[in-house]
Formats: sequence, structure tokens, C-alpha cells
Amino acid sequence: MRPLYQELSFLPAKYVNVYKEELPHFIVPWHYHPEIEIMYILEGTGVRFVGDHVENYGVGDLCMVGSNLPHEWRNDKEFFEKEFNLRSSCYCLFLFKELFGTTLLGMPEMQHIRNLIERANRGIKFTGKAREEIGMKINEYTKENGAAKIAKLILLLEYMAITDEYELLASIGYVRYALDSEDFERFNKIYRYIMKNFARPIRLEEIASLAGLTPNAFCRYFKERTKRTFVQYLNEIRIGHAKKLLIEDKLTISSISLDSGFNNLSNFIEQFKRSTRMSPSEYQRKYRKQASSAVLRICQQ
Repeated sequence: MRPLYQELSFLPAKYVNVYKEELPHFIVPWHYHPEIEIMYILEGTGVRFVGDHVENYGVGDLCMVGSNLPHEWRNDKEFFEKEFNLRSSCYCLFLFKELFGTTLLGMPEMQHIRNLIERANRGIKFTGKAREEIGMKINEYTKENGAAKIAKLILLLEYMAITDEYELLASIGYVRYALDSEDFERFNKIYRYIMKNFARPIRLEEIASLAGLTPNAFCRYFKERTKRTFVQYLNEIRIGHAKKLLIEDKLTISSISLDSGFNNLSNFIEQFKRSTRMSPSEYQRKYRKQASSAVLRICQQ
């Protein structure tokens, strides 16, 4: 499925736009736009797509997405069902590329921010204490007006630029294949299929046929674009789904193993430890507590 081009309906005279979105679930599908976007989740859970990176998100999730990088925050299915009465909300900052003209970005003092914008071409997820600090700065920024608002923005971007608590999301291979590439449609078809079917066994011959390649050619093709083997990538998605279920604490660990596509409990525990350096039960205890703390912090802002 090719991402939709989204033309944002802001006044062209405004180079920075911020709004708070509050809905039962986010409504914008897989899309891209020339504006740089900063997305800060206040309520809601689901799956985040940034380029070829797929990961669960929750309250406090904070990312920066570069110009024309396809992305989507897709809520969990419960958010689409009225009886659950769930809400999704976020702060979105859109930075128009004209803001970063050669005069401003060319200044030596802007070197860190230039580097930040370059990194954002792959998408950036902020982590740790930096994520909390950036979240507070975004909240403060939304309350400012006039010149103070511009000053707050520069300080926000500078902080985002100098922290080392971040992860790059989309692979180098994915970014290298631009939106107008003939290859784009094929790759998106592959990982959409993986997302739809990861809970069941997916044979290499099956996914290779979908791409119109032999199994050996598919393995080379996939690793060239993701820097991971197909099995590694599939396991990452399955582990990500398992993390979400562990935090929700509604199923037994053996049921979570099956629901995530692992037919063997021992293999699930082994793969989970390899990915997180924790057993599923250890992860559940640690991150259930952290999720509760994150909700409390957001409510107090």
C-alpha cells in the first residue's frame, strides 16, 4: 500500500504549527508530507510505523519524523470499538522546511540542529530522561506567544539535538529508496503482509513469492534494505506485540507466546531474553510499573 501524500491545511505564513489532537482514535493513515513532524503521545496505545520500522507505542511516546518520511500511529483495535470508551490524544508540532533557510541553519551555532534535522530523515525516537524533559518542553512551548515562542522552539530543538538518549527508526536502506522509487511499492507490500500475518507461521517461499523473487534473492533483497534477516525482522515484530500484551497483563505468558506467533514457549522465552535481556515475567513487572508512572506524570502536567 503506497503512503498517501498529506497536504497540511495550515497558513503558509506560519512556519511552525502546533495543535493538540483528541479523538477516540487517530484517523490519519500511512502518509507523508514535506513538513518535519514532532509527535508526543498523551493518551493511547497502538503500533507506530516509521519507514520500515514497526514498533508498539504508548503514553509518553515521543518521535521526530523528517520531511517526506512515511509514517503512521495506528491505535489498537479496542480504540475503534465504542464500548471501550477509549481516547487518543497527542501534541503535534509541524515545522515547515522554509523555517530552516540557509541563513539560519548556516550559522555555526546551529550545527547541532542541522545534525538533528539530518537524523530525522530516518525518524528519531527519544528515550529515557530526555523523553520526559522534551515532553515538558513541548508542553511549555504550547503556552508561549510571540518572540518567546520562537526562543522556546530553538531551545527545544537544541535539547533534542544534543541528547544521546534516542534511537533512529527507519533503516538506511529504506531511506535510500525514495518515494518515487519503483521499489517502494514492493517493499511496503512485504512489510504490510508481515504485519497482517505475523501471528501465524510465514514460510520464506510464501513471502518471497509475494515479492516476485526466489527465496535466495528475497533474502538478499530484504537484508540489503533493512540490515536484518527476514527471520530477525519477523521476530522483532512478534516480540513487540508480546511486549504490549505483557504490559496489558490480560493473558498468561503461554497464551501471549501463541498470540505473538511463537508456537514453542521455550523458543519465545529465549527470543524475548535475546531482545530485551529480561524474561517475559521480568519485563511485565518492570514495564507495568513504568507505564503507570508515565500516565501519572502526563496527568500532572
